[in-house]
Amino acid sequence: MFDFKTEFKDINSINGIRDGLIPFVLAYLTKKNNVFYIAMNDLELSQINRFISSNFKEINVYSIPSWDCLPFDVSSPNYNIISERVKTFTDMSFKLNDESNNNNLFLTTINGVFLKTASVDFYKQNFINIKKEKEISFNNIRDFLIKIGYSRVQTVRELGEFSIRGSILDVFPIGHGKAFRIDFLGDYIDSIKEMDPLTQRSNLSITEIDIYPSNEYLLNEKNIQNFRSKFRSVVGSKSLDSDIYEKITSGIKFNGIEHFLPLMHQNSLCSIFDFLNKKNLIVLLTKNFSNLISRREEEILSFSEDRILNNEDYSSIKVEDLYLTKFEIEDKFNYFKTIKFNEFDILDNEKSNLNLNSKPLIIDNFVKDDEHKNKVHNIIEFCINENKKGKKVLLVTEEQARLKNLINFFEESLVNNNIKFETIEIQNLIVDNLKLSFSFTVSPYLESFYFNNQYVIFDRDLFGIPKQKKRSWRRKTENFLKDVNSIDAGDLVAHIDHGIGRYDGLEKISSNGIDHDCLRLIYYGGDKLYLPVENMNLLSRVGDSSFSRELDKLGAASWQSRKANVKKRIRDMAEKLIRVAAQREVINTDRIEIPKNYEEFSNKFPFELTDDQENAINEIISDFEVGKLMDRLICGDVGFGKTEVAIRASFIIASAGYQVALVAPTTILVKQHYKSFFERFKNTSIKVSALSRMTNVSERQSIKQDLISGDINIIIGTHALLSNDVDFNNLGLLIIDEEQHFGVAQKEKIKELQGNIHVLTLTATPIPRTLQLSLSGIKKLSLISTPPVNRLAIRTFVIEWDSVVLIDALLREKNRGGQIFVVCPRVKDIDSLYDRINKMTPELSISVAHGQMKVNELDKSINDFSEGKVDILISTNIIESGIDIPNANTMIIHKSDMFGLSQLYQLRGRVGRGKQRAYTYFTIEKNKILLKKSQQRLDVIKTLDNLGAGFSLASYDMDIRGAGNLLGDEQSGQIKEVGVELYQDMLKDAVNSFKNGSKQIEEVWSPSISLGLSVLIPENYVYDLSTRMSLYRKAGELLNSDDIKNFSDELFDRFGPPPSQVNNLLTTLMIKNKCLKCKINFVDAGPKGLLLGFKNNFFKETEKLITLVNNSSGQLKIRPDQKLFFQKSLKTNEDKIETALSLINQLETL
Repeated sequence: MFDFKTEFKDINSINGIRDGLIPFVLAYLTKKNNVFYIAMNDLELSQINRFISSNFKEINVYSIPSWDCLPFDVSSPNYNIISERVKTFTDMSFKLNDESNNNNLFLTTINGVFLKTASVDFYKQNFINIKKEKEISFNNIRDFLIKIGYSRVQTVRELGEFSIRGSILDVFPIGHGKAFRIDFLGDYIDSIKEMDPLTQRSNLSITEIDIYPSNEYLLNEKNIQNFRSKFRSVVGSKSLDSDIYEKITSGIKFNGIEHFLPLMHQNSLCSIFDFLNKKNLIVLLTKNFSNLISRREEEILSFSEDRILNNEDYSSIKVEDLYLTKFEIEDKFNYFKTIKFNEFDILDNEKSNLNLNSKPLIIDNFVKDDEHKNKVHNIIEFCINENKKGKKVLLVTEEQARLKNLINFFEESLVNNNIKFETIEIQNLIVDNLKLSFSFTVSPYLESFYFNNQYVIFDRDLFGIPKQKKRSWRRKTENFLKDVNSIDAGDLVAHIDHGIGRYDGLEKISSNGIDHDCLRLIYYGGDKLYLPVENMNLLSRVGDSSFSRELDKLGAASWQSRKANVKKRIRDMAEKLIRVAAQREVINTDRIEIPKNYEEFSNKFPFELTDDQENAINEIISDFEVGKLMDRLICGDVGFGKTEVAIRASFIIASAGYQVALVAPTTILVKQHYKSFFERFKNTSIKVSALSRMTNVSERQSIKQDLISGDINIIIGTHALLSNDVDFNNLGLLIIDEEQHFGVAQKEKIKELQGNIHVLTLTATPIPRTLQLSLSGIKKLSLISTPPVNRLAIRTFVIEWDSVVLIDALLREKNRGGQIFVVCPRVKDIDSLYDRINKMTPELSISVAHGQMKVNELDKSINDFSEGKVDILISTNIIESGIDIPNANTMIIHKSDMFGLSQLYQLRGRVGRGKQRAYTYFTIEKNKILLKKSQQRLDVIKTLDNLGAGFSLASYDMDIRGAGNLLGDEQSGQIKEVGVELYQDMLKDAVNSFKNGSKQIEEVWSPSISLGLSVLIPENYVYDLSTRMSLYRKAGELLNSDDIKNFSDELFDRFGPPPSQVNNLLTTLMIKNKCLKCKINFVDAGPKGLLLGFKNNFFKETEKLITLVNNSSGQLKIRPDQKLFFQKSLKTNEDKIETALSLINQLETL
């Protein structure tokens, strides 16, 4: 069908070609040739890569992206891009001289074709293939990984890392999307399995893996010497004053080191063309190629000059050493068959020109809505009418699951018009003529187009963006606080019985040849307490090493007194909290069922729900269905999908005849929510309105009347919605967004409303009070910790104001087609900041936004930025909530030390909402001495740069400033008394006790198990101390035999067969859990028998215990001190374990 019926050997230009047709031309040419295509940008490159890789399995696609930073930048490229480049160049280097090798498509961009790389030999020499059941020296592989730049770590998490544990080698190779676990038997590879770096568990077995070099350079002694020699030859004696020279000489990698690539290689760098076999190769150039490479060459030269002016170190890099010139690129084309693409047909009769006369297909230009027919009906009618005119129609969807739905849209009309249809593979378009003139298929998205009497229409252009699946990883909510508060040496900790001490490290205690790992705790006066690792559950973290507070004295009464006071306050608070919750619990409300059109409404959401989103929605639905009032907190990072959860909850409530009020802290956020809600509800009978200071007086009055009459179903507004002059007809659901921004007065008003309506709270960083209510079980909690697909963590820098660095940041973002936020803490500083930014980058357009502007001016400023009309938005923290602009991926925060921790986190969440890597620069004034708390906030925000860190931040915030009184606005220092984790456990226990009808709070305790076993995780089994501590902490949380079995499996998978000491630990944990159930306080085994003690010398089933003693033939005795003694010769450890388990199992059955 797309048989171009021409010999391309005489063609120099292909004209009238649309973007959607280009991949078909590339695929057609690659059937018999090798093709090298230079695309316009990374977006076109990735689109072509996805399309051809999915549809033409016989074509080998080699993608060579350019670095995603400016020429001679102070930032390094994204490591995933480096990974893809290294893999591609290595694969190409091995196929360079294979002249029989066809069907290869090489892809790069305008920027990519300029950039040089290491030599062909470099990639060949630093590559290894590892196969299962192959004999290879373990030490040789380890040394080779170090040689090619891989980092040896304790736990593999990132690309370019490897770890060794006994005979197990974990590696996360460059060029792969997953890590691998290699298990050796001596120097023989027993197995290779894929491994999840998140869970550290292996799964699918494979037969071989390719290991690529870690970068386009290696920082070894030879290359360091190359750098020193070349750098000194240009910079001379000033080398000794250069930070860059000092770092590379010391073997230290730093941001931007890749731009010194020519200095680290002994020989000249190679271009992409050096990796291409000239035989049977066609080079294709993107539209407007000549102008684009001229512009790129000017950019490279300009950036080089600017960088040298600001930092003389960069004079050591000659432009031509790292980049090709325009002349060199054009000269390379003389050695290859080269064809240019042009967007429009050329009206001459030259045989060297091929006019395709393809056209873009903008559906809205062909299909008009009218009053009697919806858009879908008109689309169907248009396609059928064009088919009747003899034109072929191919309809394409991006997902197999949507193909049936797409056919269903058209099937009835096609049958009524006697039009036969078929489903095809997209490769048939360039291989065979289609049998039928109307067909359907599945393929990654391209621009819809018309060519050669054929329509190719993608359903995205018909119905909008289809659902996109997101990867899902989950972390249990109940374990989240434990994960946040892991214990490191130097941390303050609280022992349940002995109070606050400082954790001083792990120590192996030896007695009578028995080794036992214990935590060494330091108390007042230097006193030490050794806590067996299996009893780590008695310990909780109070604060890190920077926290200063007095330690408790061992054996003193002060800790017990403080704990008793806190417990009393907690008991009183828990009782009141339960009463508040009970008041809501006793209010019966109508059960709300899911409306029949709920699934249809949900399908309009253009993404596949993550597991966390789905769970949150299902939990809300369950709350509605039980006929009780809901009070639920949805905690999830910015952009993780909280709004969709709120939209679906609103749809269910509004469909049931109730009203929904969504309260947001700012007018901007109200506008953003209104836009989202309006789009989702526009084709339903549900009316959505907004109320804020941007609403004029007459419209405001009308809205208030409609709320009373019930004409408005969903109202979105600021705290004005909480004023006394706003009444509702039948309010059923209150949604509170970003609740940390509301003041005490608004929260008290909200509490008044909460008496008889459902409440849903949305936040990324909950205030400590709300977090505590959720963790204690009073307010239900749904955690959304799943990042969207392709979401990258934001790269964060804390720096003094540096014009050179910030100019790079601004121009980098502009260069990749993005926009920039610049945030200022005070309105009075905006004018001077505007002048500073304008002077730095006069070529960029700037807009301003702050709360003191007139409503229409603020609206215009925000809209101009949202629509991409300006490059930079300078604003106060008014943008902290509400502006959702995926194209804005760089943020500079001026005087960042003046913002709070939650503000900094929320502000940073405004960028990184698309698929691009985002950058945030927290700047401080030069030579400014920061307050301790300001420095601490900036240290924390830099540390919490992982996706989904908002919950961690809230927990940290609760740790350093307390949660306050949960029932009002007064603050209390209760949490500081005992630490957040222990306080949380005590509150949760108190709440559960009251729920169960008891006012006694059961103490946390742990039995003492002394069986004469060596109990530890040996250093030669798990070398890394932090990993061992993490495993001990995990072991302390195991609750049953299934948990212990899973833990054992994990140890075997990650570290190999457990040694006897680890098996002893698992056995001790099993006995400990049984003792907890039976209230056994200690177990002590010796050569003559076993001694057991009950908690508080009390055993519930006393009569049954006496019967058991009487029937034991004198072996079992109750001593005068109420201890139980089992007399038996116990010579071996196995005897002790078997006897202890047997006796405890008998007690468990009583």
